[in-house]
Amino acid sequence: MIQRIFKLAKTLYLSVFMSVAYRAMRHKRKDLTSERSPGSIKIVCRYGLKNGLANGAVYNGLALETLGYAVEQPDVTAAMRNPFKTIFCRKGGLFIFHCAAPQFLLLAWPLRRLIRSGKTIGYFAWELAEPPRDWPKYKDVWDEIWTPSRFSAQSLAKLYDCPIRVVPHVLLEKGSPRGWRKGEEALTFLTMADARSSLARKNPRAAVEAFRRAFPNEWDVSLVIKLQANQASEEVNTLLSEAEDDPRICIIQETMTRAEVDRLFSDAHVYVSLHRAEGFGLPLLEARLFGLATLATAWSGNLDFMSEEDSVLIPCELATMRDEGGVYGEVTWAEPDVDAAALAMRRFYEDPAYLARIAKAGWEASSPERQLARLAEALRIPDEPLMLDAST
Repeated sequence: MIQRIFKLAKTLYLSVFMSVAYRAMRHKRKDLTSERSPGSIKIVCRYGLKNGLANGAVYNGLALETLGYAVEQPDVTAAMRNPFKTIFCRKGGLFIFHCAAPQFLLLAWPLRRLIRSGKTIGYFAWELAEPPRDWPKYKDVWDEIWTPSRFSAQSLAKLYDCPIRVVPHVLLEKGSPRGWRKGEEALTFLTMADARSSLARKNPRAAVEAFRRAFPNEWDVSLVIKLQANQASEEVNTLLSEAEDDPRICIIQETMTRAEVDRLFSDAHVYVSLHRAEGFGLPLLEARLFGLATLATAWSGNLDFMSEEDSVLIPCELATMRDEGGVYGEVTWAEPDVDAAALAMRRFYEDPAYLARIAKAGWEASSPERQLARLAEALRIPDEPLMLDAST
């Protein structure tokens, strides 16, 4: 009973807060042109959560600094718990908020005294072909939307009529292409999934099934699944039960440091993503930079940086189903061909030279130099300045 009252009170508070914040922060773009001034790029995020959004914000900040821009990274994690707290940074320039649209006002409120001095941008990623039904259609709060892939941009364009720009994630850390020494070590496949963003979408169960079909009897292979799940659920329990009788499958549920996650990449040979939908697919790009061969569903945001020349793309069919995790409801997304994935896994096992070629091709195609060139091109605006200091 107490929990229910608390939940209702929280919902009422957020509803009132959003209404007040929206009225206070909306603006007419034409009237603000003279107020804006050049400045730095502020990448605003809840960095304290250390999740995928925070990782993307950190990576984008490093990439923009590498291109020569002055970058600030205001962390609003603590400020979001106190509506009276404000955060200060340099005026002008760009205010880029890495979040989902429903959280935009929560992140922007601590900077409410500053954001009118520059250009306001929502950096939103979306994973499905159809736009989110429950995202707000705010008017005159942000100037434009940035998103990491063409797939995400096409979806969001169905909901919003403001300018939408594809600004990809960029990773600068670089390892070297990996090879597999058959007979000397186990061939290790790696996949990652976060139950908070739907295990059905990430689809690790398909990776388990493909692995077992590919290797019914072999013992010099392993599958590592990094699983993020705050609490037990039916879909988590199903995954655990399907893998528990196979000692070759290792499921890691504990929270890991960045160095520990990097070690998972370094110890693996192939990254597998039999996803049903991705807004971008940041772990796939990470894996390529670490030198892993990549095997992924041939659909959605990952196709912005993956091709048949540098990856193994698994064919799929679109299917309509209900998301088991309850995150998306009924949705149409990809159903990857598990048999094709199993054959691809088996080919890596039978032909280590082929694995090495794919790993090297993906590593070269995802080089920091190529990524930075794509980012620089995305930031070019023919008819409108980026509102940045001339010295940056």
